[in-house]
Amino acid sequence: MDKPKKEPALLHHKPEIRLCLNCGFPNRDSDKNCMYCRTSVVDDAGLISWMRQTYYILRWRWQLKQRREKACTAPKGHLSFLNLLGFFIVGAILSSVGLYWFSGAVAENSFSSGLIAILFLSYGIITLRSLFIKK
Repeated sequence: MDKPKKEPALLHHKPEIRLCLNCGFPNRDSDKNCMYCRTSVVDDAGLISWMRQTYYILRWRWQLKQRREKACTAPKGHLSFLNLLGFFIVGAILSSVGLYWFSGAVAENSFSSGLIAILFLSYGIITLRSLFIKK
Protein backbone atom coordinates (compact mmCIF):
# COMPACT_ATOMS: atom_id res chain seq x y z
CA MET A 1 0.00 0.00 0.00
CA ASP A 2 1.16 3.48 -0.76
CA LYS A 3 1.60 5.98 1.98
CA PRO A 4 -1.10 8.63 2.03
CA LYS A 5 0.10 11.85 0.53
CA LYS A 6 0.28 14.80 2.80
CA GLU A 7 -1.38 17.90 1.59
CA PRO A 8 1.02 20.80 1.21
CA ALA A 9 0.65 23.62 3.66
CA LEU A 10 -1.11 26.62 2.25
CA LEU A 11 1.26 29.54 2.29
CA HIS A 12 -1.33 32.18 1.49
CA HIS A 13 -3.99 30.86 3.85
CA LYS A 14 -5.64 33.71 5.71
CA PRO A 15 -5.68 33.02 9.45
CA GLU A 16 -9.13 32.93 10.96
CA ILE A 17 -8.36 35.55 13.58
CA ARG A 18 -8.73 39.26 13.93
CA LEU A 19 -6.54 41.29 16.20
CA CYS A 20 -8.00 43.92 18.44
CA LEU A 21 -6.41 47.24 17.60
CA ASN A 22 -6.79 48.38 21.19
CA CYS A 23 -5.15 45.53 23.11
CA GLY A 24 -3.84 43.13 20.46
CA PHE A 25 -5.86 40.13 21.66
CA PRO A 26 -6.48 37.58 18.89
CA ASN A 27 -10.23 37.14 18.27
CA ARG A 28 -12.21 34.87 15.96
CA ASP A 29 -13.36 36.20 12.60
CA SER A 30 -16.97 35.94 13.69
CA ASP A 31 -16.46 38.17 16.73
CA LYS A 32 -17.73 41.73 16.53
CA ASN A 33 -16.10 42.87 19.77
CA CYS A 34 -12.83 41.97 21.40
CA MET A 35 -13.19 39.18 23.93
CA TYR A 36 -10.59 40.81 26.18
CA CYS A 37 -11.31 44.53 26.21
CA ARG A 38 -14.76 44.64 24.52
CA THR A 39 -13.82 47.21 21.88
CA SER A 40 -15.02 46.70 18.32
CA VAL A 41 -12.80 44.64 16.06
CA VAL A 42 -12.12 46.35 12.74
CA ASP A 43 -10.74 44.43 9.77
CA ASP A 44 -8.48 46.63 7.65
CA ALA A 45 -6.35 45.75 4.65
CA GLY A 46 -2.99 47.05 3.57
CA LEU A 47 0.53 47.55 4.77
CA ILE A 48 -0.32 49.92 7.61
CA SER A 49 -2.91 47.51 8.99
CA TRP A 50 -0.40 44.65 8.78
CA MET A 51 2.21 46.73 10.62
CA ARG A 52 -0.32 47.70 13.28
CA GLN A 53 -1.37 44.07 13.74
CA THR A 54 2.26 42.97 13.98
CA TYR A 55 2.89 45.63 16.60
CA TYR A 56 -0.11 44.52 18.63
CA ILE A 57 0.87 40.86 18.41
CA LEU A 58 4.36 41.67 19.67
CA ARG A 59 2.99 43.93 22.39
CA TRP A 60 0.51 41.24 23.49
CA ARG A 61 3.24 38.62 23.64
CA TRP A 62 5.49 40.97 25.60
CA GLN A 63 2.68 41.63 28.10
CA LEU A 64 2.06 37.91 28.51
CA LYS A 65 5.78 37.34 29.02
CA GLN A 66 5.92 40.09 31.65
CA ARG A 67 2.94 38.58 33.50
CA ARG A 68 4.50 35.12 33.36
CA GLU A 69 7.84 36.42 34.67
CA LYS A 70 6.07 38.37 37.39
CA ALA A 71 4.20 35.23 38.47
CA CYS A 72 7.38 33.12 38.35
CA THR A 73 9.50 35.60 40.29
CA ALA A 74 7.13 35.74 43.24
CA PRO A 75 9.10 35.45 46.45
CA LYS A 76 9.57 31.71 46.87
CA GLY A 77 11.55 31.92 50.06
CA HIS A 78 8.78 33.64 52.00
CA LEU A 79 6.54 30.89 53.27
CA SER A 80 3.91 31.72 55.81
CA PHE A 81 4.50 30.83 59.41
CA LEU A 82 1.92 28.03 59.28
CA ASN A 83 3.60 26.46 56.24
CA LEU A 84 6.98 26.59 57.98
CA LEU A 85 5.49 25.11 61.14
CA GLY A 86 3.79 22.34 59.15
CA PHE A 87 6.98 21.43 57.29
CA PHE A 88 8.92 21.43 60.55
CA ILE A 89 6.39 19.14 62.25
CA VAL A 90 6.34 16.73 59.29
CA GLY A 91 10.14 16.65 59.14
CA ALA A 92 10.45 16.11 62.89
CA ILE A 93 7.86 13.29 62.85
CA LEU A 94 9.48 11.54 59.89
CA SER A 95 12.92 11.81 61.47
CA SER A 96 11.80 10.57 64.87
CA VAL A 97 9.83 7.64 63.38
CA GLY A 98 12.86 6.78 61.25
CA LEU A 99 15.18 6.83 64.29
CA TYR A 100 12.75 4.72 66.34
CA TRP A 101 12.35 2.10 63.58
CA PHE A 102 16.09 2.11 62.90
CA SER A 103 16.89 1.40 66.55
CA GLY A 104 14.30 -1.41 66.52
CA ALA A 105 15.73 -2.82 63.27
CA VAL A 106 19.24 -2.81 64.70
CA ALA A 107 18.01 -4.57 67.85
CA GLU A 108 16.19 -7.23 65.77
CA ASN A 109 18.88 -7.49 63.07
CA SER A 110 16.21 -6.80 60.42
CA PHE A 111 17.66 -5.53 57.15
CA SER A 112 14.33 -4.65 55.46
CA SER A 113 13.06 -2.73 58.50
CA GLY A 114 16.38 -0.90 58.59
CA LEU A 115 15.99 0.17 54.96
CA ILE A 116 12.48 1.47 55.59
CA ALA A 117 13.70 3.29 58.70
CA ILE A 118 16.55 4.89 56.73
CA LEU A 119 14.04 6.00 54.10
CA PHE A 120 11.84 7.68 56.72
CA LEU A 121 14.87 9.24 58.38
CA SER A 122 16.23 10.60 55.10
CA TYR A 123 12.84 12.10 54.12
CA GLY A 124 12.62 13.77 57.50
CA ILE A 125 16.15 15.17 57.23
CA ILE A 126 15.52 16.42 53.68
CA THR A 127 12.31 18.13 54.81
CA LEU A 128 14.05 19.83 57.72
CA ARG A 129 17.05 20.75 55.56
CA SER A 130 14.80 22.43 52.97
CA LEU A 131 13.52 24.79 55.67
CA PHE A 132 16.92 26.07 56.71
CA ILE A 133 18.93 26.12 53.47
CA LYS A 134 18.21 28.81 50.89
CA LYS A 135 18.30 27.77 47.26
